[in-house]
Parts: sequence; C-alpha cells; structure tokens
Amino acid sequence: MRPVAGAPARPGHWPGPGTILYSCPITPIPKREPMEDADLQLLTAKFDQLLQKLEQLKAENRLLRANEKSWREERAHLIEKNEMARHKVEAMILRLKALEQDT
Repeated sequence: MRPVAGAPARPGHWPGPGTILYSCPITPIPKREPMEDADLQLLTAKFDQLLQKLEQLKAENRLLRANEKSWREERAHLIEKNEMARHKVEAMILRLKALEQDT
C-alpha cells in the first residue's frame, strides 16, 4: 500500500494534519479460458438439480410447518381441556369436603 494525499479516511471525515492515508494497487483479474460446452452443460445440469432440490426442500418445509402448527393448536386445545377437567375435579373435591363436614 502507498500513501494517498488529500483523500478522506472515511466518507464525510477528513483526517487531521500529518495523517498518512494508504491505497491498495488494483490487481487486474486474469483472463479465463472460455468454458467448454460439455463443462457448461454439466454445470447447468448441476444447477438445475440444485434448483429442484431447493423446491423440494421448500415444499417439505411448508408441510413440516403446517404440521407443527396443527400440533401446536391440538396441544393448546388439550391443555385447555386438561385445565377444565382439573377445575371440575377440584370443585367436586370441595363439594365432597363440604358434605363431609355437614354430617
């Protein structure tokens, strides 16, 4: 890296006097040979397989999320039923204790 005079260190921020700024030389990107048709076809086929797998996983994920939602709703319903049954049993116990005390 080499110092660059007069350039801000950060946008909107000018450094104080005596500050040394640096820049990196730009490295050219090496030229690449064009792909062979067979390589391009293989890459395209692999890409298509990945897209198919992506769609398959998305569908599976949607199904799993729908099942989870259903199970959560069923669980909430069962918890509610359990609470109602518990309150009924507690009420019966209180009535039985009251009857026992009356006799």
